[in-house]
Amino acid sequence: MNYDEFNTEYTKVLDKIKSGKCSWSELSGHVTRLRQATAGITSADDRAQIDSDLGALGQMVDLSRRTNDKEDVWTVTSDAIRSASSQEGSVAARIARIEAAINEITALAHRNPDERDALMQSTSTLRILHSSLQSSLRQEQAEQAEQEAAAVR
Repeated sequence: MNYDEFNTEYTKVLDKIKSGKCSWSELSGHVTRLRQATAGITSADDRAQIDSDLGALGQMVDLSRRTNDKEDVWTVTSDAIRSASSQEGSVAARIARIEAAINEITALAHRNPDERDALMQSTSTLRILHSSLQSSLRQEQAEQAEQEAAAVR
């Protein structure tokens, strides 16, 4: 399994959690299966991302097991992560979605102190993606400025 395959399977597990049609034990089994399937991935960057994603997913599965009378923290978190993880749109639009998702999850964490640590952990992957996209945006802008300068000459 490579990172793209992992990401596809990760999204499927998120969908199953959101649907509420899987039991906690089934979801836990999916996380275990993903952990085993990605054991052979040795790229340091991919490994770090996968470990972070699986850690957050494990915590989200645990959150899905618990009942929260105030609001469905998992549905809100899952929707925010799915929206932020979409690769559609410009880099700037993706960054804006990630920032909105982090803000939404942070607000959710403040409203649900018993789940705060797990919710904030779920933003770690988004923060890594945000940082990466910020670098891509700066590079894109620098390249565009170079092209514009070359066109003027």
